[in-house]
Amino acid sequence: MKPSVSVVIPLYNKELYIGRTLDSVLSQTFTDFECIIVDSSNDGSTEVVQTYTDPRIHHIIREQRTYLPIARNIGVELASSDLIAFVDADDEWTLDHLGSLVELSVKYPHAGVYTTPYIKLRLDSTPMVMIFAGIPKPPWDGYITRYFQVCLRGDVPICSSSCAIQKQVFKSLNGFNEQLIIAGEDQEMWGRIALQYPIAFTWKGSSIYHTEATGRMCNDPQKLLITPVSQYLQEQLQAGKVNPKYIRDVKAYIRRKEMKHRISRIFGSCNPDVSNSNNLNAHPLLTKSGRWFLTQLQQLYESKWHNLCRMFCCYLHGWHVPRLDD
Repeated sequence: MKPSVSVVIPLYNKELYIGRTLDSVLSQTFTDFECIIVDSSNDGSTEVVQTYTDPRIHHIIREQRTYLPIARNIGVELASSDLIAFVDADDEWTLDHLGSLVELSVKYPHAGVYTTPYIKLRLDSTPMVMIFAGIPKPPWDGYITRYFQVCLRGDVPICSSSCAIQKQVFKSLNGFNEQLIIAGEDQEMWGRIALQYPIAFTWKGSSIYHTEATGRMCNDPQKLLITPVSQYLQEQLQAGKVNPKYIRDVKAYIRRKEMKHRISRIFGSCNPDVSNSNNLNAHPLLTKSGRWFLTQLQQLYESKWHNLCRMFCCYLHGWHVPRLDD
C-alpha cells in the first residue's frame, strides 16, 4: 500500500544539518509517509544519512551536483504518493506539521498548494517576527484567494519547507523550473500556482526556516537582473492570462519584489537578510559613507528593534504572530 505522503528532501553538502532535518521528519505525529532524499553531496552528508535505518527513507545518490529545482523534480517523479511535502536539508518541522498538511489536503481538495506558517531564524538563531498579513487569526484555516495581496502587505505565506502539493497539480505546472539554478525557483513556482489555484493555509504545524545555516544558495551573490517570479508574472500580464480582479495585486507585487531585489543586489546577496560586509566594501558604486549606511541597515535588520517594529505592525493591524511554542 502506498503511503499517504511522500516527503522530498534535496541534499547537497548539509552535513551539519541533515541529521536535524531527518530527526524532525521521523518524529512526526503523522507516520504514514515515505522520505525521498535526492543526494549529490561531496561532504559527509551521505554518510550521515546512511546511519539512519528507518525503512521509510529512500536515499537516492547522484554523482554530479543536482541543483534544488532538479533534485525536487526527481524526488517528485520517484514519489509513490499523490501528496508531496517538501523540506530543505537545513530546515526542520514541528511535530504536527505533516499531519496538519494532510488534514488541509483532505479539507480543501481544490487548493494548488497546502501550507503552514514558518518561523524564520535570524543569523543569531533568534526567531524573526513573521508578518502573515490579512490572514484571519487561529483557529482559522481555509483558502487564501488573494495570495499576491498577502505577499504585498507582509511575508510570503509559503516557503519551500512549509508546503505540500498534489502530484497532479505539480505535473500540470511542469514542476520547478530547472533553468533557475541560481535562486528564486521556489517563489516562481508559488507564483505560477497562485495564478491558477487558491492557496490552502492552516496555523497548525509550523516549519522552521534556518537562515543562519551555512552553504545556503541564497547566501550566494545574486546575478539575476530580475527575479524569476517577476519575469513570469510580467509575461502573464502581457499575454492577458491574469484574472482581471488580480491584475492590480500582481502589478503591485512585481514592483515591491523588484524594489527588494535591487536592494539585495546592492547588499551583494540574493537575500537582504544575509549580512556580508565584504561585499559592501567591494561594491564599486558605494562611497565610504554609503557603505557605512548600508552596514547600519544590515545591523538594524538583524536587531531586536526590527522585531519590535514587526510586532507593532502586527498588533496595529490585528495580525497573528506565529511562535515556536504555539
